[in-house]
Amino acid sequence: MGDDAPISSTVQAWELGLRLREHRERLGFTAAAVGKTTGIGGTNLSAIESGKRRLTAAKLRDLADAYELAEDERAGLEALRAQTERREWWYDYARLYSDEFLRLLGLEAGADKVFEYAPDIIPGLLQTADYARAVVRAGTPYIRPVDVGPRLETRLARQGRLAGDDPLRLDVVLGEAALRQLVGDAGVMRRQLAHLLDVLDRKGGHVRVRVMPFAAGAHPLLGAALKILSFRSNRLGDLLYQETAISGVIIDKRQVILESTASFAETFDRALDDRDSRGFIDAVYHEMERF
Repeated sequence: MGDDAPISSTVQAWELGLRLREHRERLGFTAAAVGKTTGIGGTNLSAIESGKRRLTAAKLRDLADAYELAEDERAGLEALRAQTERREWWYDYARLYSDEFLRLLGLEAGADKVFEYAPDIIPGLLQTADYARAVVRAGTPYIRPVDVGPRLETRLARQGRLAGDDPLRLDVVLGEAALRQLVGDAGVMRRQLAHLLDVLDRKGGHVRVRVMPFAAGAHPLLGAALKILSFRSNRLGDLLYQETAISGVIIDKRQVILESTASFAETFDRALDDRDSRGFIDAVYHEMERF
């Protein structure tokens, strides 16, 4: 991973796992064979190679011995492994979320670009605190009142990737319903829409938001909210995240991602252009004044 890539222990664990898998496959070793040599069973090795389980320095040495790696390669892998031990901000909220969502937070923190189609809700990366609070409070009845604050902190912490010297590049297509659905009250919505306009007016242009109006008719992503994450390292492929009201899943199947990326590109092109999208958001903002 390049020195100027966004830093995330989750992404570094994923890259470490991919490198180890490349060495194993180069030698033609099965996971079972590696397990017999190192004591790292097939299930554990699979989790390590996918970046879902961390490695100790000792276990990395065992794998390096099994793969007969040169000293310079060992040193590079150990440097990467050491970075996976960093204590990241999202670990403080681990009790609130599934392992899959925590992994998404880590991947998002280390992504270079995100493409998102949001048909009926403003994406978390662009939500105001009031809007986010209203979304959390309207969520599953199993969310305890005491957890509303920490969940809100999580959403706002994610937005740090949109600032700084190396901001996340974000392309969003918003369905018209996302702009008109009253989340909270009209005041909350007006502030949310004003925030969107403010983001679009900021210098840098690393956030683009386009609107898919109802009048646009059918399009490739109709009925299918999704998020695609892209990374700076050539070794790391794109990932797809799809979420329902109660769960989400990260998908790494190449054909699914290729089709989803093409569908997003087509949807982005069919949406209102940048200027008309801004005008549409502004018009809905002024309509909210009547509520």
